[in-house]
Amino acid sequence: MTATTPAPPAPLWGVGRYDGPDGPVTWEISHDEVHRDLGAAPATLARLGVTAGGRVLHCSLLSEAGQFFPLVIGTMFAGAQVSQADATRADATRVAMFLRLLEYDAVLGVNGAILDGLDELGVAYADAFASARVVCARPDAIARLSRAGVAACPFVLCGPAVAVASAPDAAAFVHDTEEWELGVDGAGRVTVTNLRPRATEFRAAPTAVRGSVVDGGIVLDLEGSP
Repeated sequence: MTATTPAPPAPLWGVGRYDGPDGPVTWEISHDEVHRDLGAAPATLARLGVTAGGRVLHCSLLSEAGQFFPLVIGTMFAGAQVSQADATRADATRVAMFLRLLEYDAVLGVNGAILDGLDELGVAYADAFASARVVCARPDAIARLSRAGVAACPFVLCGPAVAVASAPDAAAFVHDTEEWELGVDGAGRVTVTNLRPRATEFRAAPTAVRGSVVDGGIVLDLEGSP
């Protein structure tokens, strides 16, 4: 009998992070799953009206590359231009600059930190986002924007999955329903389960997002979400 050496594990694409109920959670990401997410992202952007010749501003953190990279590359696949800014208080200056100089089909990932930075700059939200046809905001920014007269579509990082609504009052849906199944646990937190093989397995894994799941889409509990 001849001994054989097991094949080495496939190299990872990277490591991501998301907010869990007890703090940050890291997750390993394979090349195969990134390729699948790249294939699904253009459909999400199309639902927001992003087309060739358009422009999208992505607001994210480096640790969120696992969620945002497919959307960034999907923007290019759609033939639209990409702008990027950090989703931080300090980079609100960059966000304000882009929005002052350029018109956008969509701004994705606006969060409370960016709004805090705009407050420090003395920039009114309605003025800052006037050049954006669609504003997609995270749960901690939606109510603040609404009070300022900016109707934002929910943009939800529900663990490793991304759910986006196509209208301000609509539920937020994941890129690809063949990849993810969403649920809610007994504490009212959105959970995520992967339906296809991934480097990290998720089985009703709780996230920091609070809400209900209706027909597969997330209806946020804005009072309970971070």
